[in-house]
Amino acid sequence: MRIVATLAVALSLSLTASRAPAPRPSPPHVEIVEVPDGGIQPQAVVDADGTIHLIYFKGEPGGGDLFYVRQKIGDRLFARPIRVNTEPATAIATGSVRGGQLAVGRGGWVHVAWNGAHPIDDDGVTRTPMWYSRLPRGGTAFEAQRAIGSRTKYLDGGGSVAADFDGHVYVVWHAAGDAEGESSRRIYVASSTDDGARFGSEQSLAIDGGACGCCGIETLADAPARLQILYRAAGGGIHRDAMWLTVRPSGGPAPVRLQPWELPACPMTTFAMAAAEDGIVAAWETQQQIYTAVLDPSRGLVSAVTAMTGAGTRKHPSIAIDAAGDRLFAWTEDTAWARGGRVAWELRDRAGVTLASAANAGSVPVWGLVAAVARRDGSFVIVH
Repeated sequence: MRIVATLAVALSLSLTASRAPAPRPSPPHVEIVEVPDGGIQPQAVVDADGTIHLIYFKGEPGGGDLFYVRQKIGDRLFARPIRVNTEPATAIATGSVRGGQLAVGRGGWVHVAWNGAHPIDDDGVTRTPMWYSRLPRGGTAFEAQRAIGSRTKYLDGGGSVAADFDGHVYVVWHAAGDAEGESSRRIYVASSTDDGARFGSEQSLAIDGGACGCCGIETLADAPARLQILYRAAGGGIHRDAMWLTVRPSGGPAPVRLQPWELPACPMTTFAMAAAEDGIVAAWETQQQIYTAVLDPSRGLVSAVTAMTGAGTRKHPSIAIDAAGDRLFAWTEDTAWARGGRVAWELRDRAGVTLASAANAGSVPVWGLVAAVARRDGSFVIVH
């Protein structure tokens, strides 16, 4: 009887063990690296070949230069830097929200857009330009920079650039509308259908509540001729809500509010977006915390909004998503006007479960940012 009972217990333990879930492998490795050559404000993307493309700023914050580097799979270092702006000292870093933005489109074209550091004379009209330049795949020099659009009165906050694999390129910014004040500011979209060789006249998007004057915007071309825009509203000078807008050739639905924030001042924030199988993963700041949600552009729906683990004065998010759907969120902590801070990050799986996190993971210089990318081997890189 004892032998039978013992066998029964052993069999039960064996069956229980066989039903136990397999242990999850260790979270992907997260590597923290500094911007090459002492630069600041990194922006990075990874192309289909796994090459990391990176731009950064150097020089005086009120008027410096942008540089571009690339790192192919297997390389330990970035290649020789190439200056983006062909006119010296025409990029700006002051405020952390107005610097260079990067996209890689069809044929490996590298597209960069940035707010001008100084006004220019345009047929007798003095205005601050939205600059653009591009680099062919494997190229060694950017084309001469071009001022995009004409509606750039009171250009402020950070513009953006997006590209798809059908040759569409979008340069996007916000500036004064037909009336004075933030509540009348408009978003402007200049579009190209030939990989940035030519841009048409900008499209003016009148948005309820205008746009927060010194907050950045973020763009993503997630489908042919479909553009996603994240921006901050400024209704009544107090409603600094995080907003999401989809732009199509046939128009699009009204902007969707991601999260309200009442503040009688501009918080100087930026946004982040990355495409995933379950939609577009977005991140933004509200009340010094970083929040995230998944956006469904086809139905205009937003998932539950969640905050990053922990607390701190948090700004300037960046997102990277690997092939498994794991998503890395990186941001700055304790940065402010003319003050540096630290790198922090959180890694979640596609279900939103936190796999790992870290604070004080590296230093962020004055006017600095962080940029997160996913390598093809499943590891992540945060550039600071």
